[in-house]
Amino acid sequence: SLKEVGEYLDQGFKPVADHKGLRFTVNTGPEVPETLFTDPSRLQQILKNLLSNAIKFTEKGSVTLKISSLPGGARFGIDSLAQTPRVIAFSVSDTGIGIPKEKQKIIFEAFQQADAGTSRRFGGTGLGLTISREIARLLGGVIDVESTPGMGSTFTLYLPESYATASTSVEPAGTSTPETTVPPLPADADFAGCRVLIIDDDKRNIFAVRTAIEERGINVLSAENARDGIQILEENPDIDLVLMDIMMPEMDGIAATKIIRQNPKFTALPIVALTAKAMKEDRDRCLQEGLSDYIAKPVDADKLLSLIYLWRSRSVLAAG
Repeated sequence: SLKEVGEYLDQGFKPVADHKGLRFTVNTGPEVPETLFTDPSRLQQILKNLLSNAIKFTEKGSVTLKISSLPGGARFGIDSLAQTPRVIAFSVSDTGIGIPKEKQKIIFEAFQQADAGTSRRFGGTGLGLTISREIARLLGGVIDVESTPGMGSTFTLYLPESYATASTSVEPAGTSTPETTVPPLPADADFAGCRVLIIDDDKRNIFAVRTAIEERGINVLSAENARDGIQILEENPDIDLVLMDIMMPEMDGIAATKIIRQNPKFTALPIVALTAKAMKEDRDRCLQEGLSDYIAKPVDADKLLSLIYLWRSRSVLAAG
């Protein structure tokens, strides 16, 4: 329940804030529903990250987590929040150093910080914000920032009230066909010993997918271009499945798949296309060119896990 989330974070962060002499409060609005249908561990991961940053960059004053509910709508700029009747907002506000307007867009980029001096004084935020934004996207949500230098910042995570709303396709009829129907993941699904290689030129996609599947015990290898990916695969022929981004510079995912398929060891290796294009002809081309399956970006974590489980089970049966 949302009440439990608030209590858990209150217990976890109050001592940290007290140690720095900061006030820490959690406020849950009376309009907030008791339950939010989402992935609780990923929600906590995002909120812990935002709260850690807020406390780190605040030297005096307060840090507040406010949980509120508001109507869904197009103003959020994302279909999953436009389609849901209710949006839950988690706002983390601080009285810290603040972020200049021109830097507010880049702070979500990997390894980016508002300025080098801040990094020396406070230590890096690392990849926290990048990963948080990608996980929010996996949950059908967004993170916004409002900030005034010297006054403080507010980071707000907006999530649909139901995660099912977020993972439903909301493309207009006639523009595409539904994705491959994947049976739901069995409750006792075991990924022990499973190895997955992600080949994607976007670090953020790698982080998001890695975060989503590593917590199920999957061993993840990654490469940021096709050539490195092919080399990793040749050095690790026991990889169970490859997640292949289709749109990459120099060598795209289809060209890379053709090279992989030339090796007799990999003719039956499951290679799943990661594609931002959900049009039927794009999907058909992937399958014609030797890819085993496809999944649309932004990746739905549960669907991806089901797909990995399905293909791994097929491979085990085939190897017999």
